[in-house]
Amino acid sequence: MRFAYSSLSVAILSSFSSLSFAEQIQESEPTTLSPSLKLSTIVVEAKEENALGKTVYKQEDLKKSPNSSKNITDFLKVNPNVQLGHRFRSSLQQGELNAADISINGGLAYDNKILINGLSINNTINPVGAQQSNHPNQLMGNSQTAAINTDLLCKLTVLDSNVGAEYGEFAGGVVSAETCAPQTEIGKIHGSLSYDYTSDAWSKVNFPSQDSRDAFEDSTDESAQPYFTKQGISLNSYGRLSEQWGFNAFASYRHSAIPLKTDFAESGQFEQQRQARNAGVELFYDPSERTSFKLGASFLENDGLYFKSNIRDSESTQHSNSQNLYFNLNNQLDSVLLTQQLNYQRQQAGRQAAQNHYSWLNSSSKNWGKDRYSFEGHMGGLKQQESRLEYTIKALFEPIETASLRHQFKIGAGYGHYAAYWQRPETAHVYATPLNLSGADCQSDNGTLYDACDTAPSLDGKYQGQYLSSKTSYYASQLDIRQDRWHAFIEDQIHWNQYLSATLGFRSDYDSIHKQNNVAPRTALEIRPLGNERLILLGGWNRYYGLNAFVNELNDRIDQFEQKYTRAQLEQGWTPKTAGKTSFTYRSELKTPYSDETVLGLSSKLNNTAFSLKWVNRDNQDQLRKTKMNLEDLSYSYDNRGRSASDIYSLSIRNLAPLAFLGAQHRLALNADYTETTRNFDHYDSTDILTATPQVYYKGQLIDAEDRPAHEFHVPWTVRLNWEMQFDRLPLTLSHFLSYQGKVDALKRKAKGYTDAQGVQHDAYTPYTTQNKFYWDLKASYRIPSVKNTQTILGLTINNVTNRANSFIDSSGSAQPDIGRQFIADVTFKF
Repeated sequence: MRFAYSSLSVAILSSFSSLSFAEQIQESEPTTLSPSLKLSTIVVEAKEENALGKTVYKQEDLKKSPNSSKNITDFLKVNPNVQLGHRFRSSLQQGELNAADISINGGLAYDNKILINGLSINNTINPVGAQQSNHPNQLMGNSQTAAINTDLLCKLTVLDSNVGAEYGEFAGGVVSAETCAPQTEIGKIHGSLSYDYTSDAWSKVNFPSQDSRDAFEDSTDESAQPYFTKQGISLNSYGRLSEQWGFNAFASYRHSAIPLKTDFAESGQFEQQRQARNAGVELFYDPSERTSFKLGASFLENDGLYFKSNIRDSESTQHSNSQNLYFNLNNQLDSVLLTQQLNYQRQQAGRQAAQNHYSWLNSSSKNWGKDRYSFEGHMGGLKQQESRLEYTIKALFEPIETASLRHQFKIGAGYGHYAAYWQRPETAHVYATPLNLSGADCQSDNGTLYDACDTAPSLDGKYQGQYLSSKTSYYASQLDIRQDRWHAFIEDQIHWNQYLSATLGFRSDYDSIHKQNNVAPRTALEIRPLGNERLILLGGWNRYYGLNAFVNELNDRIDQFEQKYTRAQLEQGWTPKTAGKTSFTYRSELKTPYSDETVLGLSSKLNNTAFSLKWVNRDNQDQLRKTKMNLEDLSYSYDNRGRSASDIYSLSIRNLAPLAFLGAQHRLALNADYTETTRNFDHYDSTDILTATPQVYYKGQLIDAEDRPAHEFHVPWTVRLNWEMQFDRLPLTLSHFLSYQGKVDALKRKAKGYTDAQGVQHDAYTPYTTQNKFYWDLKASYRIPSVKNTQTILGLTINNVTNRANSFIDSSGSAQPDIGRQFIADVTFKF
């Protein structure tokens, strides 16, 4: 695919004619802004302290990063304690807009807690989601309800270890995003308008062979997207209306067009689409220096138009959104800072599609299929919704001095009421197995028409009409469930002179369904042998309980409304089939998954250098997984036998103040990690009940399928270099992000590749090792000063500058190409 020039690309490229581009962010230091940038930048805090286990990224960090997807998880590739899914850089699905899944310190994507302005955007109904758009019972989805555009954020905080008792319902890490609070001159409104663009013509793919290139370009499925056009626009506006009142309003829209070929007898094309919308408004009221209010409302949505290439009338629209209303109150009383927040959320997901699916033999009236059969229809519409009403309160007390010790207590509590439902609005039928109608009529003696019947003769002349003799009915139904959750925590920060500080805390969580009172200790220790930041020794031991999502109960009961039928003769009607079910364990009957954490580390600030070294051990127990699959009736159960363990060693070195040389100010940060993770499952829904075998052949023996090594989130080591260059005499900033990843131990799957002594076939897995990966991503920003307090910024991001041929391993063990060199252009107007 060759680079296509547009008027926008020519304008941007001409601004950088003789320069090489790359990208980098400075993770934790506040960025010094030029006067021309201050006019439209909202100052969040004068200083934000970072500690081992906590990283704070400011607005300028977010904007300078080469973030081609404009979402939170794409940006977090810079963090050494975060791993992204193996498809993050895949060249196969560059048209998608969903946020990539991430792992924090060895946890799975749904183990994390993702917050926006204190509200969770975790998808707790189906965080794994269906892989196909026509799944009979499940919607497509991932761990986040919607993707958040980083153009709208002013701060992003990552808590990966030694997380305080204030946070719960996670077993991985916490990612907290915040929009902007206005701190501008009274009566003046500032903001920014941004646009970005890329397409397949601006992207290269390094195929291993011409055959693989041809297969990719002839794709008929959304799993391979050879052609796409992706663009987005975002608007942010803020200001102080008076001494007491301020506002922030934001909106963004992203769109992707993905044309794919159809797979009918007469070839054609269908354009799939993806859309992402963010919108919100916040009002700020500060009646005094001791009291502040914030009232906010936001709407976050992702949707997509899908089709199946060989099925007529298979179009479906799938959407997922979060509607949020929140109120925050801060009161500085005589001896305590009191913070309260009230949230109301409604998270919805749904699918609109044709109600019935038919598998016809090709005939004179059913003649669109390429081979013997013609398929039409879909599995029907689905809806799901979760409503949340949450209230939290916390109090931070003034320090208490006792001899040489100083104690500062923080206590808090919260309550949440949750209601969810899963709904199939109308009954859907899936018809198959055509039989010869033998010239009979599709109308009964009393005048009613038989369903799934066609009088047209088959194209091969063998059938004089046909009727479909098997049917699976998915009945119109609705499942409702409610839950109440409570939590409380207490934390004491203890300081002994300047040499020792410790945080001792406990958190307790209880819910009305599982009826388990989970108490989690949280401890952190810092020792300063020299009494300053020249050397800090760190330790900690913590337990984190995950969210045993109550809406899992909905999915566990869906199969109650499914029935299979057969009919030997058209006029005999449908006869239900009986199938025994194995014993089933509902997920609410199981224990809550948890993670025990041990942390050791040290940090130092010496001259102009900050250095840190950290070891995190995670022991994850009672993890949920699907097990005991029965291929005859497709039944399954759950247990708490999932387990994983991780050791993560991370190193960070950065300069505190910019280094001046070669006519530019340079900021550098080196981040490296070495990770060892073992896990006996991929995720709670990882057993594919349609294609996998209960046991698999691995390393010379048969083992249970769920006990094979996991293939996701297990990159052994990565070295990252962030390098920012701000030129003294040019309004130009270059931000480089370079990463080098170690070889990954992978598994190659051969379906039913082993036959045992009894003649039973099993899937076979062969271990092998991938190649190292190197990436150099770059973002260049060129500021054009304008008149009357306005400014235009031209940006160009280049992913994989060297066009290195990297690859990833898909779930079947096959190597697939990562994206090659890719260009993303953007322009921002500040006012």
